[in-house]
Amino acid sequence: MKILTWVKPTWNGMHIWNYFWAVRPMIDEAVWNTTFLMLADLHSLTSVHNKNLLQSYKKRVLIEYFSLLWDNKDIVVFEQSALNRHTDIMWILNSVTPYSLMLRAHAFKDSKSKKSDINMAVFNYPILMAADIINFDIDLVPVWKDQKQHIEFTRDIAENFNNTYGVELFKLPEPKISTSLGIIPWTDGRKMSKSYDNFIGIFDDEKTMKKKIMSIVTDDTPLEDPKNPDTCNVFALIKLFASKEKQTEIKAKYKAWNYGYGHAKLELLDLILEYFKEARARYRAFEDDFSLIEKKLAEWNKITNEIVIKKYEEVVRIVGLR
Repeated sequence: MKILTWVKPTWNGMHIWNYFWAVRPMIDEAVWNTTFLMLADLHSLTSVHNKNLLQSYKKRVLIEYFSLLWDNKDIVVFEQSALNRHTDIMWILNSVTPYSLMLRAHAFKDSKSKKSDINMAVFNYPILMAADIINFDIDLVPVWKDQKQHIEFTRDIAENFNNTYGVELFKLPEPKISTSLGIIPWTDGRKMSKSYDNFIGIFDDEKTMKKKIMSIVTDDTPLEDPKNPDTCNVFALIKLFASKEKQTEIKAKYKAWNYGYGHAKLELLDLILEYFKEARARYRAFEDDFSLIEKKLAEWNKITNEIVIKKYEEVVRIVGLR
């Protein structure tokens, strides 16, 4: 099966929730499936209108993902903007997409509620996303439950084209709803999020990482008293990184005497640093020499571009442009 996921370069730095929600499942899926990871830089133009900032975001995202995926030969990473005929297909899809469908889009309605002047890229966002998916004949798209509409719209747009021209050109993808991870708590007990400024960056320097971990909210149980790991924000994070044996060992410490939350936080720090040790080393190497990434990215851009050009040639023949 073919699977597509994407990352939009509109932020500066990946945190733990990003990794366990998006990256880790993608790595697992890639073992059994043909997997594409798209740098959705065209989508980022809906909100990033500064050249230097966009280039900075793109470089940071690429360094982070390649640091995590460098040895993985099962995932094809490519740039959306490198696909020469991608937006041409999107334009043709525009011609079979009802205006009423776009008015129902969550992204459009959310943006409309926040500001009066919305750019057309926000309005047409679902059509470009449909092209992202159906141009590669994708079977499954991993999404969070609040993103399911994206896939429903993609199916509607693909089906409209197929029905309009009496063909079965575009495959109708299925959503793969991610629900198992749930919420990862962080410093204030809420879910980890950049909007709350309560996250830890995977590639933060060790001093910054330690400061954030030591600020995680815990209860006021005295150092010398036993504690309940099952209600502790620190242990909820420890479970993400520790083996079953290590979890059992730390649980025993919680229930014994003279083991404080400060001890648990330091164990968490060590676990995170060990878990991402190789990726963090690669990150520093890629910062020093970005050309290694550029070379690999160029190879995959060429492969994916050829796929889209072939799809475009089919589309223009069907609609009568050739």
